[in-house]
Amino acid sequence: MITFIPLAESHIALMHRWLSDGEALRWYGRQLATEESLRQKYLITKPQTGTRCFIVQYHQEPIGYLQYYRIGDHAQYCSLVGAGPHDYGMDLFIGRDDQIGRGVGTRIVAAALKELIFAQADAERCLVGPSPENKRAIRCYEKCGFSYIKTVVTNDGEQEHIMAVEKPKRPLPPTLLSQRG
Repeated sequence: MITFIPLAESHIALMHRWLSDGEALRWYGRQLATEESLRQKYLITKPQTGTRCFIVQYHQEPIGYLQYYRIGDHAQYCSLVGAGPHDYGMDLFIGRDDQIGRGVGTRIVAAALKELIFAQADAERCLVGPSPENKRAIRCYEKCGFSYIKTVVTNDGEQEHIMAVEKPKRPLPPTLLSQRG
């Protein structure tokens, strides 16, 4: 079972541990950070921009982080990726390397689309931007219905493989939902 717990002060040490090693550092953090810099970024700066931040739990164990936001609230990025007024963005990582490659990421993305992003009344599409080299993440998003749009270079010089999925006209297929537990 996947659950999303709003990020709190009590999660900062865990975030620091996840972003200091392994796949989370390689693909998400990309540079070491202090607990204080994580506190500032995830508990103060991001919420001020409308970003919703969560710890992801799998069978009641914290295993990762997820955030989502209305892309239009970030004008420069919105222009870069060509987002519309009803597009949302999502970023996530699995912080426990022992949970990678087991289908958990697909379950997280499917649950986030249904329970968080497409639960927003104005959401019509979700965009993600994994690194073009992160083939595992790209495959995960493809399994959840995302399609490639284009590759962009962000202000920090990083490439993003922009992918999108439309809000379903009807509920997600039972096969995706049954994989959640």
